[in-house]
Amino acid sequence: MTEQIKETLCRVTGDVLEKLAFIFSFPEEGSEDTDYGSSLAASVSFAGPFTGTLVMAVSDDTLPELTGNMLGLDDSESTTAEQQHDALKELINVVCGNLLPVISGRQSIFNVNAPQIITENIASYLQSISEENGQLRAFAAKLSLDGGECDILLFIKGKFPPEDTE
Repeated sequence: MTEQIKETLCRVTGDVLEKLAFIFSFPEEGSEDTDYGSSLAASVSFAGPFTGTLVMAVSDDTLPELTGNMLGLDDSESTTAEQQHDALKELINVVCGNLLPVISGRQSIFNVNAPQIITENIASYLQSISEENGQLRAFAAKLSLDGGECDILLFIKGKFPPEDTE
């Protein structure tokens, strides 16, 4: 089940990155720890047949290109921090909106909260999610982007479809 969800995270996130930001990604193998000190992260929480939080961290080096592509800017035009934050929030919102029907079925209805930029230390934030929610299942995938990386983490609480076979 874990590997299946990881593959789904990679596929859905990769599709959204390609279609929305014109950035190609490739799944990275291994569980090498990420240096979140050079990344910007956003989270979006949701509730429905199960509740959870989706977190996306994108390396700082990739954000200007990603944002420029989403805004249709020329390579010579720079982006502001606010534009980069908005682009990342839009990106995680679209990923979440595409991911939930894939993992829970199209008939499931979820309430998705507004995405938020993680302003605290990302590693501490991830730890706090685990501590706050007790019986939590976590899935993570890492994508390699041109000149950077993207981590996508899914935290789920409650009955999780499809039925767990592990």
